[in-house]
Amino acid sequence: MRYKLLIKLTLSILLIFIYGIACTDLTEETPDAQTSLDSEEEFIAALGEAYTILGNSWGSNGKGLYPMTEVSTDEMVVPQRGADWFDGGVWIQTHRHTTPVDHGPTGQTWNFLFSGVNATSRLILQFETLADAGQLDMEMAESFIGELRVLRGFYYYWLLDTFGNVPIIDNFAEVAGNPPNNTDFQAGRTELFNFIESEVLESIDGLSDDPRASYGRMHQDAAHFLLGKLYLNAEVYLGTPRWNDAVAHFDAVINSGNYNLEPDYFANFAVQNSGASETIFAIPYDEIFLPGFNFHHATLHYNHQFTWNFEQQPWNGYATLAEFYRSFEEDDVRKGDGQTRGLLVGPQYDIAGNPLIDGDIGPDHHLTLTADIPSITMTGDLAQPSREKGARFAKFEYEIGATPDLSNDFPVFRYADALLSKAEALWRQNPGDAEALMLVNQIRERAGVAPFGQLTAENLVAERGRELYTEMWRRQDLIRFDGIDGGETRFNDPWWEKNVSPAHRNVFPIPQDQMDANPNLNQNPGY
Repeated sequence: MRYKLLIKLTLSILLIFIYGIACTDLTEETPDAQTSLDSEEEFIAALGEAYTILGNSWGSNGKGLYPMTEVSTDEMVVPQRGADWFDGGVWIQTHRHTTPVDHGPTGQTWNFLFSGVNATSRLILQFETLADAGQLDMEMAESFIGELRVLRGFYYYWLLDTFGNVPIIDNFAEVAGNPPNNTDFQAGRTELFNFIESEVLESIDGLSDDPRASYGRMHQDAAHFLLGKLYLNAEVYLGTPRWNDAVAHFDAVINSGNYNLEPDYFANFAVQNSGASETIFAIPYDEIFLPGFNFHHATLHYNHQFTWNFEQQPWNGYATLAEFYRSFEEDDVRKGDGQTRGLLVGPQYDIAGNPLIDGDIGPDHHLTLTADIPSITMTGDLAQPSREKGARFAKFEYEIGATPDLSNDFPVFRYADALLSKAEALWRQNPGDAEALMLVNQIRERAGVAPFGQLTAENLVAERGRELYTEMWRRQDLIRFDGIDGGETRFNDPWWEKNVSPAHRNVFPIPQDQMDANPNLNQNPGY
């Protein structure tokens, strides 16, 4: 599509990556290279920096927001395999909810999200400054400023979810070098919730109402979805539910007529998926213009290089837990074929159909992935056999001959999630709600499994896991189910080799290097 191409060309021209900027680096000067903006294309080009940052959601060396939100759940684990993947224990800490304040992936998550906040805030100031000087079309400027406010709200939404109480930057020109968060955690989290809500509500009407023309950018449907998620989790964030508000905004998306369930579940994750009818908002990854999506390398066995003829060898890391794998019914299409899509288990083969041989396990050993993982720390006698333990992820299509960077777009907001989220909000108010059951069964029908007769907390959170695995929602879902007002949640429950974790682990600690650099920051409770 024209706008997707324009975005990717813009990204390749700008090459502005400010991933390393931390919250305390807020006193840089406003850019003055752009002295006027006269066309829509020039405005879009100027927006490039704020969107390019999204490509680093995985973090440097795969240690950022994405793995933090996934590896901390019962859906994903990065076990130590002999000498591989110990990485100073960061993945074991993430999975067991024992992350310290100097935890590297937590620090990268903070830096990534605040780099987005900084970029959007700085661009808002730049547009406002040019508008005041009469150097751009004010009506056009207001639309793009509104888009930036919603995008900033998106970055803050993830800060609200992962850290809770953080500094709010609403005027880049007035930000001091060491902005504070609130001395009271809950008061600060409430302030941030209210800020996101007001930013999006005040801007939504000025956004584009054409999601295809605004592909990869914030538009009205994406803003409604963002508000729906904010309200769906309001009981966690505020202690007060907002179920009706969630329904209203998911209804806005559903009733727009812009989306449908793809008949083929995996079409949403194909290499060429920009036309998928479920995509509301996506990160338009591209091996040239927007690299950073290296899921195939992070999860697949070393020898899977020969299944897809990848340019480089995968790293044999991310796997799912046996219990999560077995939560799928046998005929659930989302489970995949075990060989090239879905969740990979069983004997593995190269591109020509020949057995993949892992000689490090044994002479002529046919690589056979197993769902069961003996331990999160597979060393000693387990080191070599560990190479084939754990079902691997192939939900996204892996292109034959792929480089280390995939070109699949990542669907951040998806129509199926809107259906499930509305269903949950209805069910929360009435467990026997017929529409809620119907919406969930739409999802199950597409998956090829029998409909539910009723909805329960157990089958609803499980269905969300099966539909949305590897899409960054599992941590949030586990926290939302069961616990309120800071109480115990499914996220705190024990699973496999994780013990019960205290409720304060429902948010991450503010990184110690940020605390050291900014004396006005208050650490989250319990850390």
